[in-house]
This record gives sequence, C-alpha cells and structure tokens, in this order.
Amino acid sequence: MYSIEQRVFLVLEYHRLERSPTATRRCFQKQFNVSKGPDAKTILKLFAKFELTGSVDDNRVGNVGPRQTVVIPENVANVSAIVQQNPNITVRKIASESGLKRSSTQKILRNSLRMFPYKTQSHQAILIKAVRKRFDFANEILTLIDNEGFDVGCIWFTDEALFHLNGFMNKQNWRFWGSENPHLCK
Repeated sequence: MYSIEQRVFLVLEYHRLERSPTATRRCFQKQFNVSKGPDAKTILKLFAKFELTGSVDDNRVGNVGPRQTVVIPENVANVSAIVQQNPNITVRKIASESGLKRSSTQKILRNSLRMFPYKTQSHQAILIKAVRKRFDFANEILTLIDNEGFDVGCIWFTDEALFHLNGFMNKQNWRFWGSENPHLCK
C-alpha cells in the first residue's frame, strides 16, 4: 500500500494542516509526484491508528504470521481415542464428537495418526444348492429384463454389496480406520 515514509508524511501533514484530509491529500500528491493520493477515509484511519498505537507501522493482525492449526497433541489424542473405541466410525462422526472440522479431523487421521480407511471384505461358504439358485434367479431376471416385463428403474438397493459365486463379498460402504491393512498382514 503506502511505504512507512509516506504514512509518516500523511500523519504529520494531517496534524500540521489542522486535520484536513483534502489539504493532506494535495500535499501528498505534490510531495510524491502522484496523480491520485489517498482518500479521506484512509487518512483518517491512519491517523486514528497513530493516535491509538503511537506508530504508523502495520498492526500485523489478520492473515499474517504462522497459520493457526488444530493439529495439537490434545486433539490428536482425542481423535485417536475415538477411533480406538470404534474403528468403523466415519470421519464426519469423529469430527462431530471431537468438535473439530471434518477437514481437520481427516488431516489428523492421515498425517498424525497415519490411519487410512479400509473397505471390509469377507468370504462366506456358499453351498452348491445356493449357487444354483443364484444362477437360476439371475437368468430369470435377465429374461424378464430382455422381454421388457421388468423395469430396472423400479429396483431400490438400500445397501451396496457385491456378492460373487465363489463366496467373496465386498461391502462398498463399510469402512474402518486402521494404520495397516489387516488383509495384507496374513
């Protein structure tokens, strides 16, 4: 904005010219050879700052200095305790329980605790009879869809899971937070 020299000049001239912003601006334009000087509001704010603090230097408030962070040991310990009690909890629920923002909670989980969300996958023993029934059901549904006797848009799935004929099941929206994948640790 304005240099320290220019701010000091403005305060001194404003005081010397009996608090006239217009006269102060004209002197500023002449002294620094500029076509447009500071407006009256800027001059008044600068002088008020000088009267309050005794300085024309920036207050250094606002968006200056090191960024504030919520990644402090107390918050990390709080989030860690919540996850240890219930590893299947969502980031939103952790944030709600800890009183932190969702993005801050996610930073703590990933960067400080080195935890990542893992999908739950499981295997079930499927009887031969059940495999045949699933196969028959799938063929019947395909026949109905092909003959347009069945509207696929009318199907509602409340929970997504992929079932395979070999007994493997993958639950899409089940997550748990952990520092290592238990499926890889066997």
